[in-house]
Amino acid sequence: MKFFDIIGFALSNFLRRKARSALTVFGVVIGTAAVVIMLSIGIGMNKGFEDQISSWGDLRQISVSERWSNYNEETDSYETNTERIPLDEITLEQIKALDHVVAVSPSINGWSNYLIKDNTEQFDNGYVQTVDAASMEAFGYTVLYGRLLNEEDVGTTNFVMTYNVPFNFYNPRTLKPREYFSGYYTGKDDTELPFNPLDENIKYQFTWFYGYCSQPIDYSKPRIVPSDAKCVGILVQNSANVENYGQDDDTMIYMDVEGYRKMNEEQQKNRDAYYGTTSSDSYSSEIVWVGGNQTSTVVEGRESIYDNINVLVDDTDNVLDVSKAIMDLGVDINSSMDYLTQMQEQTKFLRSILGAIGAVAFFVAAISIANTMVMSIYERTREIGIMKVIGCKLSDIRAMFLVEAALIGVIGGIVGVLLSYGVSTAINKLAQGGGMLETFGISSSGTSLSIIPFWLDIVAILLATGVGVISGLYPAIRATRLSALEAIKNE
Repeated sequence: MKFFDIIGFALSNFLRRKARSALTVFGVVIGTAAVVIMLSIGIGMNKGFEDQISSWGDLRQISVSERWSNYNEETDSYETNTERIPLDEITLEQIKALDHVVAVSPSINGWSNYLIKDNTEQFDNGYVQTVDAASMEAFGYTVLYGRLLNEEDVGTTNFVMTYNVPFNFYNPRTLKPREYFSGYYTGKDDTELPFNPLDENIKYQFTWFYGYCSQPIDYSKPRIVPSDAKCVGILVQNSANVENYGQDDDTMIYMDVEGYRKMNEEQQKNRDAYYGTTSSDSYSSEIVWVGGNQTSTVVEGRESIYDNINVLVDDTDNVLDVSKAIMDLGVDINSSMDYLTQMQEQTKFLRSILGAIGAVAFFVAAISIANTMVMSIYERTREIGIMKVIGCKLSDIRAMFLVEAALIGVIGGIVGVLLSYGVSTAINKLAQGGGMLETFGISSSGTSLSIIPFWLDIVAILLATGVGVISGLYPAIRATRLSALEAIKNE
């Protein structure tokens, strides 16, 4: 018997009992749709968590800090780390050497540096954030005007400002009010800037003295010496701020970490000379009090020179492995991927229940297919006997029943997938309007609760086909074991 003959026999028998075939296919449709919908909700939840966490920052980034305490499993409490690993050049190089690390940017938070414009206007509503100038592009910063910091800016006081900084300059002598930016993020920066920050004629300087533009200066003391700087770029507005807080009010200045360290050392000396004291703002490797009589010290002969170190991993799949490797160095880490993993673990049981519901629906469909095929054997016993007598191969008889079962699975799978799209659309509309997203712990706006990727369609159809074939396996084998003479006698 030729292959097309087998398909013809299977198709004709499928159409012979239209009502029964339709009901059997309907069972597969319900099973397929149930599996697709349940899995799509799990996928939607994961995507919602990912979008929510991604709005806080790149999932591939890891923030490294000193480990001030260690967890003691025996006492179920945290204990002071008596020998901290400092964030210095040694730690920095160790992190750079780890597999899957593509960029590293040490950071120092400059809270006491004030930006002066043309010796008259002052910006103090923010702070300086240091980066590795050569890695700024790799970390995903996007420039609107000018350029990002690059290798040419390493060791310099060149800086990049966020879009809102120009609106926050003010003249303290005339008490000119700040021109705060209150526009909402629209996907493009179309609010006219109060001035062109990249104008070569503008003179920028950093100073440690808050009242440089307004308060009287004691000229009997050493002169206050500001540090010259240059603005090379303006960043786009921060859409994450808009999503979380309603509008973008980010005011920050980015400078190369080495350039900042040099500038800060000079300003520190100038400040100490002006006040005639030694400032306590500098980093120290001495004992640090952390509470009670307990103390924490860094490794002897080393000291921290960075507040934290930002690490960029090549792929999100490697973030957890890199995080563990960094922690093994004796420091602490913080990453968005950790939060995402925790959120997914919290809903793992719920997603398992949803998957189980779909599996049960498919199991019921499998029983329905098996029942239909067994009934078909009883109805076609004489036909099977005749086929055996005229020399039809047992494999052809078996194939005929398996093809019929597979046909039921394929048709049911395709219709089930199409049905699942309609159900998915209805679920998403209800979720967006009825607060269902918050019920599942998803607060990211614009996220769908049910997401059906293309691969899920293919898998669902293949699964339905496979269930059909497996369900038809027993009836097919039973058909081949019928006695030919007894089958012919059967009416």
